[in-house]
Amino acid sequence: MKNGFFLSPDKLNRGYVISALGFLLYLAVSALAGQGAAGVVAIPFALFSAYVFLSVNAARKMDKESAGYNLLWGCAALTLLLGTCAVLSIKLWLGL
Repeated sequence: MKNGFFLSPDKLNRGYVISALGFLLYLAVSALAGQGAAGVVAIPFALFSAYVFLSVNAARKMDKESAGYNLLWGCAALTLLLGTCAVLSIKLWLGL
């Protein structure tokens, strides 16, 4: 890819796996330490997951064969899950 901000197509799967491990870590921390502490894990991984989703989307625009629909839809679903957990954690901290 010409733009240096996004992940290269060969690193997209690795970014997706890191995002998925972040969600599993969020679930583990939520179960063991409580929802308040789990937000500390959810927020950075939600931002990283959004970054991976935008990278996959940019890679598909440049070359349709570099990233498949499975990766695109999987990243979108994972971003929605982590984003929802992050927003709900922030609402919990603020007492809303």
